[in-house]
Amino acid sequence: MEPAADSLAVERMTLEPDETAERIEPRARAVPGLAAPHPWDGYLTGPENELAMAAAQAMARGEHEGISPLLVHGPSGVGKSRLLAGLVAERLRRQPGSAVAHLDAEAFAVACTEAAGAGVGDGWADLRDRLRGVDLFVLEDLEGLGRAPMARDELAHTLDALEAAGAAVAVSAQSAPGTWPRGQWPARLVNRLQGGLTARIEPPGPAARRRYVLLSTGLHHLALSAEAVEWLAQAADGYRTLDGWLARLALEARLGPSPGGRGPGRGSTRADPGRHPGAERSTLDLRTVATLFAEEALLAGPVATIDGVARAVAARFGLRLGRLRGPDRRASVVQARHLAMHLARSLTGSSFAAIGAYFGGRDPATVRHACKAAAERITADPALAAAVVAIGGRLTHR
Repeated sequence: MEPAADSLAVERMTLEPDETAERIEPRARAVPGLAAPHPWDGYLTGPENELAMAAAQAMARGEHEGISPLLVHGPSGVGKSRLLAGLVAERLRRQPGSAVAHLDAEAFAVACTEAAGAGVGDGWADLRDRLRGVDLFVLEDLEGLGRAPMARDELAHTLDALEAAGAAVAVSAQSAPGTWPRGQWPARLVNRLQGGLTARIEPPGPAARRRYVLLSTGLHHLALSAEAVEWLAQAADGYRTLDGWLARLALEARLGPSPGGRGPGRGSTRADPGRHPGAERSTLDLRTVATLFAEEALLAGPVATIDGVARAVAARFGLRLGRLRGPDRRASVVQARHLAMHLARSLTGSSFAAIGAYFGGRDPATVRHACKAAAERITADPALAAAVVAIGGRLTHR
């Protein structure tokens, strides 16, 4: 995590002790589990974010010619906030006398609203003094100004003033300025942002996710087999998913094996040097990890439909929906059909009769047998368990 806010703000702006001022004040953001003395320690760099990282590092050193305004964009959970928090921390570490404003778009919009209501001239003058006299201005989640036209106009003027003063600017958004609705965003603001460097941060690929798992397992006091690490890296869609999964595994490991020998407690054990002497931790194997999350996907709740489940399974296994619902008895089709019936039962709560009717008028006993066979295969086949996680996550929007 970044250093505490008190160690970052060596020279803070003078702010009134109201709520708006507190939100505008420079701040550090803690990243759970990533304790490190350097602002960017624990931040993984790869092809997905190397341009954004290089630009942020240069800006932290005071080099912003041709870079500012730096606009980093990408979907949620790819590390935009972490990158900008590191920029703020590193800039203040390198240049302790710097004045830095670090806030999100919502705080900026609130500040503009309060300035407009503070009386003619006075409120705006105070806000502009605070924001336009800084050396580094960092604004996150620009889409938060989507319904705040006054704040968008004020931001355009603020960026003009900051450029004239030679200050550096870094902004984050989910998409690039050229894709924003033209009638909503002032051309002046869009042109200003496009005048610097725009860097997209892509979702982490398998290699980055694998590194993240390996980094995080030690912080969670987890021991995973190589196959389990690879399964998690391949099955997850990003860092936030991995954070949740690893936290779940850490909890399960602390609770120990479930009755009957199932659960994350199963596997070899070894001493954990990070815990008290003599403590042991389980090495979670591939089957344990895959089965746990397959079962979790099936417990998500009745939010899908039978047809939606069938279509998702057909797409996952490259089958036409008609084959899945029809009389085809080839083994690959039968196994996919069994899985679809099992998921339909688990995710929709539908009766065996209703599921059988959808799948070509099959009787309830046949569906019951299919569900049992699929459940046994999920437990025995980690690859199939991974498919269940992917399908369940897609259907339940997790």
